[in-house]
Amino acid sequence: ETEIGLAEPLVIFRRADLHAFLLDRATGAGTDVVRERVVDFRRDRTRWTLTTGAGDARREHGPFDFLIAADGAGGFARRRLTHAVPSADLTQGLGYHVADASDDAVILRFYSGLDGYLWVFPRLDHASVGICGGLGRRPAADLYALVDRFVRERYGDRALARAERYAALIPASPAETDRISVAGDGWALAGDCGQAVDPLTREGIYFAMLSADLLADALLHGRPGEYPAAWRARMGEEFAWAARHAPAFFDPVFIERMVRLSRRSRSVRATLADLISGRQSYRTLKRRLLFQAPIVAWQAIRGAATAPVSSATAGTTIGST
Repeated sequence: ETEIGLAEPLVIFRRADLHAFLLDRATGAGTDVVRERVVDFRRDRTRWTLTTGAGDARREHGPFDFLIAADGAGGFARRRLTHAVPSADLTQGLGYHVADASDDAVILRFYSGLDGYLWVFPRLDHASVGICGGLGRRPAADLYALVDRFVRERYGDRALARAERYAALIPASPAETDRISVAGDGWALAGDCGQAVDPLTREGIYFAMLSADLLADALLHGRPGEYPAAWRARMGEEFAWAARHAPAFFDPVFIERMVRLSRRSRSVRATLADLISGRQSYRTLKRRLLFQAPIVAWQAIRGAATAPVSSATAGTTIGST
């Protein structure tokens, strides 16, 4: 394993806090929030009507000029508007919220035969410990076994017994991003619903916000048809690169070499730190590595670099098993 220091602290929010903050901002900007589950929608000519509730409590809302679906990878809106996310593009993520965990750095661990990784994200009063892998490529029971063993070894049996389980479907963008339908006549998809997820890291929150920003800009300019092109220009090339290289990245031989080289090369650690924090794009990664090749080779041969010590808010540990 190796430890990587980040140039700036990596701040991690609880989902509940982030959701409440965004909802407050939306309400303050004049949004009418209806706290009910949408169970149906229909279009009459050019206007949309939404239905919420069930039985006698069913209510209709509208009409609306434009429909935006953001109900996640497994939501019904996407299936109604275009098609379901293909199973090959889905990842299963599962794990625990572990109370009173004492980690002070992000931890990533890779396993042989897993096209994903285990993570620890420390938060104020607990740690999120999870694992992800391609849907159907490894049984959920096997993934839970890996997480259970990690939690027991790191936090103890008592922590595992008290931990709260969670699970989610995570979509990923395929290498052929033109297969993704993010908009149509009078509607658009944002976030996980539109597969705005990095297929390598499975990072989705940043790209959900970015897709919403691109869609809002298109709507504000009265040109919603420009949203798909803007989506592909800002995310498509990055996602396509990541999807093409994901199989090689999760190969055990590559992971082992990357971790060993990171321990010996300050330049490689800096590059990984920028990747983790979102400062280094995939499209310019090869150019940067080629430019750094001589110094990396020198550092690796001489073993001149030693692993830096990270602070409680500015570090990540990467390991392979």
